Amino acid sequence: MQPEQMNEAYREKHFPQGSVLLRSGEKSKKSSAILLVLVALLEAALVAGEVYFLSLIRYHQGAGNADQVTIGWVFFGVFALLILLFLWVMTRLVKNVKAGPDAAFAACAKKNGFSLEEVQTFDRQALQSDSYILKCAGAVSAAMANQTDGLLTRDYLWLGDAANSILRRSELAGACLYRWSYYAGKKRLHAVSLAVVDRQGRMISAEADTQKGKELLAFLAAQCPGLAVEERLLEEGKEFDNWKNALTAPQG
Repeated sequence: MQPEQMNEAYREKHFPQGSVLLRSGEKSKKSSAILLVLVALLEAALVAGEVYFLSLIRYHQGAGNADQVTIGWVFFGVFALLILLFLWVMTRLVKNVKAGPDAAFAACAKKNGFSLEEVQTFDRQALQSDSYILKCAGAVSAAMANQTDGLLTRDYLWLGDAANSILRRSELAGACLYRWSYYAGKKRLHAVSLAVVDRQGRMISAEADTQKGKELLAFLAAQCPGLAVEERLLEEGKEFDNWKNALTAPQG
């Protein structure tokens, strides 16, 4: 089944800012603001702890308990280091919260090794009517994986990851589905992801339902001539690595 193309209703619902990257930047700023509040609360608790340890140190100094004084200074030093660490984290978070709209474009360019102009071209193409909406996973799975719908534009492919990892269509080499595992407590669970690799060895991926993933592979093969699509469900590790290496090995 062919994915839905970009349309006005989808644009209005998902990108009211008129930009894929501006929406991503706003989400990042909201996350940073929430983390900033949490870190500020931890910082306040650490400062309160320092005051408490100082009072204990003074008490034991007056009582002549040298060992307790030493232990108190050790804890005081550890808390001081944590305070400095959280202060550094807070400065980074404040910077993210105060970042202007251009920050999202600059971060995307740096992440992908693109020029700012190329990133702006992707963002402009993303909301045009010839852009395709790629739904790799169901809504719940996508939310848990912190990903959104991907987009295939005239010149670029993005699979909806939060870091905005983008590949040029002209450089795509291969695509596959692969199964990987993770642990929830002591229980080992399995998931499937769609991976696309370019000729430079760069890869983008997104968690995918197996059926939706197969449909997207077929769609990408039809849209991107020369893209080598692997029909098998690969396993993470050696099998997946061998597939990726074969695509990017120099041709002798």
